[in-house]
Amino acid sequence: MDELKQRLHKELQQSLDNKVLSDLSWALTAQKVRVSYKTVTKTKMDVLMKMMLITLQQLSIEHPEELAQVLGVELLFVEDLLSIMKGAGLIVNKDVWSVTELGVSQLTTGMLLHESEVEETVLIVSPLHNEFLDVQNSQPLQESQDRFRYEEDPSNWSTNNLPTDLVRTHLSAFVEQENTSERQRVVEQVLKVEKVEQIPIPCFEFHVHNTTQDTLFARIWNSYTEQWDETLEQMVMTKERSSWRNRYINKKEEKVHET
Repeated sequence: MDELKQRLHKELQQSLDNKVLSDLSWALTAQKVRVSYKTVTKTKMDVLMKMMLITLQQLSIEHPEELAQVLGVELLFVEDLLSIMKGAGLIVNKDVWSVTELGVSQLTTGMLLHESEVEETVLIVSPLHNEFLDVQNSQPLQESQDRFRYEEDPSNWSTNNLPTDLVRTHLSAFVEQENTSERQRVVEQVLKVEKVEQIPIPCFEFHVHNTTQDTLFARIWNSYTEQWDETLEQMVMTKERSSWRNRYINKKEEKVHET
């Protein structure tokens, strides 16, 4: 971690205009949560299934053998698809086979809606950012690091503070990234969100003076995302930057005059 801090310090001063005035190390607290949710999968209807649905709409079919004979396919295939479509609510058998409204709807779209499935995953959320962290490479916390001075007591955080819409949006983006024209999986419902543990994220804070423009600013490296964190930087600058000129610049000038 010390090597990383030195590398960042050097990087910031690569520009001759920048001078690092101060640096701090502290830990931001993220929360690990376990989420259970329900997904539903749609797959492209195969040709035989479409033909069977169309045939059942047009003819009075009592037995699978009749349907197999009309379509000229093996009885085994017909029986298998009839079972699948009946289980999915696309057809019913009351003396004769008939297509339900759901069956008509899915035939129109050409997509078969499968039964819902319950899934579970673990996510990392940063309460201060109000967003999820995708990269899971957290560095171990050093004992000497204090908690970030502007975060509330992490022990008071509850999953009730986590909007369900935010969870669902994040899950949907994750689940749907593998969707294709042949297969689509979507998040139907978020069932439960449980708090698992706190995760300390080491951060490095630098106060920098651009001597050419005479501006002061903060740079904060988030070791979890492995990039500069603009959200934390803006928070620190909003609360503190007005005092930095007196702390870093004016005091030094006073000492020079005294000498």
